[in-house]
Amino acid sequence: MDDPTIFDGAKLRLQIKQSRQGADPVAIERDFPGLEARLEDSASNSPRHGTYRTATISHRAGAAALGDSVLFLDWHGDGCGYQRHDYTATPTV
Repeated sequence: MDDPTIFDGAKLRLQIKQSRQGADPVAIERDFPGLEARLEDSASNSPRHGTYRTATISHRAGAAALGDSVLFLDWHGDGCGYQRHDYTATPTV
C-alpha cells in the first residue's frame, strides 16, 4: 500500500569525495530516485518498512576517498520543494 500524501518527491545522492584540507571536492556523484515509493510503502496490517538499497557507484579515488550521501525530501503540499539533508562522510568506501 502506498501513501502518496507524505512526499511529492524523495531521492538519495551518493558521492565519492577526495579528502582534502578544507572542503572535500566531489569526484563523482549519482542520484537515485525511487526513494519516495519506498518511504511511503507499507502493508495494510503493519507499520512502514521503507527499506531502500541503492545500486553502486565506482570511481578510482585513491586512499584519500570518502563516501558521502545527501537525502532530498519534498514533503507533500508544503510548497517548499526539495529540502537537502546532509550526512557526515565516511572513510569506508
